Amino acid sequence: MTEKSNEENHIPEFKRIIANYSDEELRKVLKKRNLYQKEAADFAIGEAIKRGMIFSEQDLFAREFQPEPEKFTLFPTVENEKSRAKFSKSITRSLVLIGALPMVWGGIMIFKTQSIEGIVLFLFGAVWSIISFQLMRSVNAKLIITLFLMLVLVIAYFVKVFISASFLKIIDVAFTAIVIGFIAYGIGFLGRLKD
Repeated sequence: MTEKSNEENHIPEFKRIIANYSDEELRKVLKKRNLYQKEAADFAIGEAIKRGMIFSEQDLFAREFQPEPEKFTLFPTVENEKSRAKFSKSITRSLVLIGALPMVWGGIMIFKTQSIEGIVLFLFGAVWSIISFQLMRSVNAKLIITLFLMLVLVIAYFVKVFISASFLKIIDVAFTAIVIGFIAYGIGFLGRLKD
């Protein structure tokens, strides 16, 4: 009895996952088998043969199992619901942390100069973090649009800072643009995961 349970614990995770797929999900795996590691693709083929979906590997030459040509997309397609949830949680955690940056910077400005700009930055970061935290619970289109609008405000703020700077380096502008681009991509990807 103990030997059997030990054997079950040593079954690779992908085998458990594929074995629990519906026929339709397994059909999708067979269509995209070239994207999987060989061991996982071979297991999926064996599972399809076991279920009677195909009778041999030669059946994979049928039109229904031919891979569809890959189209370029800005955001990758995540079909697995579990993976989709993991991506979503990861992006929203990052967005919560990003909201901490203006809170810290605003807190420093409040402490040093007691400026209104510091208070605004602190509140902006707090609102950003709260919205991002809400997205952890449920990906909502209105919250995503709100974050995009807030990102536009961030861009406007940095334009103001760069215009008023007495000495500006190209690296400052490039770094800021890259960071804002990554944040915009993350928010956009989160919106895509919602669909």
